[in-house]
Amino acid sequence: MHTTPPQQTETECVPLVVRWRRLRAAYRLANLATHHVLGFTVKLALLLYFVFALLFLFLRYAILPNIDYYKGGIERAASAACGNRVQIARVYASWNGLRPNLFLGDVTLHDAAGRKVLGLPSVSATLAWWSVLAADVRFHSLEIIRPELDVRRAADGKLYVAGVGFDPDRGGADGQGADWLLAQREIVIREGRINWSDELRGAPPLPLDKLSLVLRNRWREHQFALRATPPATLAAPLDVRASFVHPVFSKRISDATMWKGELFVDLRHADLAAWKTYLDYPFALASGNGALRAWITLDHAKLAGFTADVGLANVSARLGPELPPLELAHVSGRVAAREEFPLHVQDGLPTFGARGHEISLTDFSLQTRDGLRLAPTTLSEHYRAPANGQPERVHFKARLLDLETLAALAAQLPLRPEQRKLLADLAPRGRLQDFSAEWQGSLPTLSAYRVKGRVEGLGLN
Repeated sequence: MHTTPPQQTETECVPLVVRWRRLRAAYRLANLATHHVLGFTVKLALLLYFVFALLFLFLRYAILPNIDYYKGGIERAASAACGNRVQIARVYASWNGLRPNLFLGDVTLHDAAGRKVLGLPSVSATLAWWSVLAADVRFHSLEIIRPELDVRRAADGKLYVAGVGFDPDRGGADGQGADWLLAQREIVIREGRINWSDELRGAPPLPLDKLSLVLRNRWREHQFALRATPPATLAAPLDVRASFVHPVFSKRISDATMWKGELFVDLRHADLAAWKTYLDYPFALASGNGALRAWITLDHAKLAGFTADVGLANVSARLGPELPPLELAHVSGRVAAREEFPLHVQDGLPTFGARGHEISLTDFSLQTRDGLRLAPTTLSEHYRAPANGQPERVHFKARLLDLETLAALAAQLPLRPEQRKLLADLAPRGRLQDFSAEWQGSLPTLSAYRVKGRVEGLGLN
């Protein structure tokens, strides 16, 4: 009787001594490879060290002591970087630690038409060694003392800052100047002056004195802070700060349509109506003065939301094109709003509710010129527009709200037509305390709702 022998495994049992030899061979190969890599790394490091040392010595003993001889080359390099003609009256050199430092005296920048658009009596520039790798001028810090800067918006809408052009329709700068500025680590301006002229609006020139500005750039993050004094008829010294980020792989870092960030503005003793000459408001404003502090959120050059602390008097505003004017003796408190923008939306103008939004008032009070008074009120509304077959949703919360005052003001407020009609028909009276309401669908036909809170002295028509 014959039996079939068990099937042999494909791999024979390898003796331990053979495995040990293979392991030693692999170790010798890896050791040889790492030895070559380590040797190459050490040689490369030594080469870079000696190149840097030679460059350092060359700058220290050949270039910087004779820097005035290279003034023409510096002017040409600066002109190429800014995209406009640059003239330098004096140049001196020193060291700031291990970084070369240049002092430039009486620097002038001219636009394409040959007009002087920037005068810099004193410039201190500390060069960054990153300039060698970037093959371009990079400053570790750039400090400018007492500059006089021209900022102009041409009749075609293009913005020119010291001759460097920005085209809002193209979302970037015409030349390389803006990208170059945003590539510098730090730029500081002290005791400056800005002359703003707007040919598109036909507005008179606006001078801003006692200007101080700090611009810091860290790869994709950009921050700036500005303080300046406008004419006394407009406001007290203003404070503007901003923080923005751009995508990692932006083609142009100066393309503002790709930026996201927040802008902070602090205005004191301001005549808001006088600022209409230079600014566009999202509503018609006839008069108003006082203080305003605002945080404005921008998303791809769109106004995505804002938070504002206001303390204003003598306000006359029309909050919608078909609404009657709102006449206020005074108004104070915090107002916040956020609006949702679908990706296909191109403009950044607020729609007052056509898209999803959030609105809140905190310790907000007002008194109209005819004596109607709204006590300090805190409330919020979250509206989600209908989408994908789902009805609209509204969530309303109020810590304290006088319904009669709200109904009286409804005609001047940018409410949706059905909300305004409901308030007019019901003419509610009484007060809401710790009140919350949530519903789906459009008034008066609701698919679901939930209400809780306290109501005092409720009355309806």
